[in-house]
Amino acid sequence: MLRTNENKENCQYCFEKLRNCICIFHKCYVCKKQIPESEAYEYRGAICCEGCFNEGVKNRDFERQEIMEEENHKLKPLEGLSFGDSVIGRANREILKGSIEIARKESGRIKAYENK
Repeated sequence: MLRTNENKENCQYCFEKLRNCICIFHKCYVCKKQIPESEAYEYRGAICCEGCFNEGVKNRDFERQEIMEEENHKLKPLEGLSFGDSVIGRANREILKGSIEIARKESGRIKAYENK
């Protein structure tokens, strides 16, 4: 009985007393479980447990592809145009002012993707 209580007071990964434990835990990107750093797998900034790693890779690649398509869609109207310090460049900047402003802004999807 005494050993059972000792185990509850000790970290199950480093076996130190809980008050002295220095283990680092992460939340799985897919299943949201807490996992110790020693059992975590990382792919493009997303941390997954062993069981969810393949699904995490697929999800992360899908998110990345969607963001790339979104960014390409924003930049499509500006493709091949001159924006230099010439008459044409100044006219392009004035006509496409709205598209340029949209292209400059970082989307919420990119922020969410980078913060995973």
